[in-house]
Amino acid sequence: MINLAEHKFCTGCGACAFKCPKGCITMHEDSIGIVYPVVDGTNCVECHLCEKSCPVLNKVEGNKPSAAYAAWSNNEQERATSASGGVAAEMYKYTINQGYNVVGVSQNADFSVTHKMVKDTNGLSQFKNSKYVFSDAYDSFIHIDKALKAGEKVFFVGLPCQAAALRQIYKNNENLLLADVVCHGTTPLSYLKQHIFDLETKAGKKAATMSFRDPDFYTYTYTFTLYDADGERFYAKRTKDGDTYQIGYHRGISYRDNCYHCPFTEYRVSDITLADYSGLGAKIPYQLPKLKVSALLINTEKGKLFTDKFIATGAIHTDERPVNEAVEGNGPLRVPTPKNEMRIEFEKRISECNGDFEKAIQPIASKYMRREKSIIRKFYRRVVGKIKRILK
Repeated sequence: MINLAEHKFCTGCGACAFKCPKGCITMHEDSIGIVYPVVDGTNCVECHLCEKSCPVLNKVEGNKPSAAYAAWSNNEQERATSASGGVAAEMYKYTINQGYNVVGVSQNADFSVTHKMVKDTNGLSQFKNSKYVFSDAYDSFIHIDKALKAGEKVFFVGLPCQAAALRQIYKNNENLLLADVVCHGTTPLSYLKQHIFDLETKAGKKAATMSFRDPDFYTYTYTFTLYDADGERFYAKRTKDGDTYQIGYHRGISYRDNCYHCPFTEYRVSDITLADYSGLGAKIPYQLPKLKVSALLINTEKGKLFTDKFIATGAIHTDERPVNEAVEGNGPLRVPTPKNEMRIEFEKRISECNGDFEKAIQPIASKYMRREKSIIRKFYRRVVGKIKRILK
């Protein structure tokens, strides 16, 4: 009998399904839209490869970052259209030129997000910008496996739990270079699809493309947008404007349950870590602009050797910074997202609403917006009161 990870800890990485030699495990959404492995024991030979590949059931080797950089692309267009400083985009180009197969995250026509492998620079644009939704990495595992068995090099960029799955399967394979993107949590795809359908219905339009951080509004404003087939934008809202999906994501309400118990925040399982550089200048003053800056963390000797050569190309600007500045300034580099009262309420409502995201999140979002407006009003009154006292 096999025992997979409990649902509250399962990341949905799909390593178990990939390693099953009999195809007994498939990945499916449950009653509230969260993807988990489903086992058909008919042909199971109890080899336990599924359990051995799981990064939750087995503690994966990891490290503390040894170096940190504030970094950005020296290509202004690349930097402007990237979610952060454009470092990942430059890494993709560099690794392709170094003969790597590159695996990154792409959004499909139905708005699902999957990892795909490309072998030339023509396919890299699909990997740009953030995708704040559950990403299916397991379909790329077969391509990664084939490339590594052929002695080819692979550069993988994904979430820490996905990188942990590959580290557990391939250990320290010299041809596999892993980069993880700092993650607050991941929201089920079903919630995103429901949200888009709701907005389409209200607008009477059909969405052809979308963005979580639209460059037209500057990526650092986190503006969620929808465009029709003619390229006309018919929706644009930020978290502070009341977009329910953004509130669910950016306020830690609507993630998979495992994200609140994530074991991959205390240490890094990948060779390199990329993130927005929150807290830049907190330890040592920083004189340059702090917007559109990536944090680049070096976690292994392989990561250091790669990064040294990459920096030497001049593709990115780097300033070495204290490691503790980068780590302390970014919560998910230290602890999982905590379950706040809104999350606890959402857990109850999403079950009661049978997975209906909009119905479950709406009253919570309304409560959040009222609270935010109250905080702004109180802040405004304090500022006005202080100005009046100074004038008197």
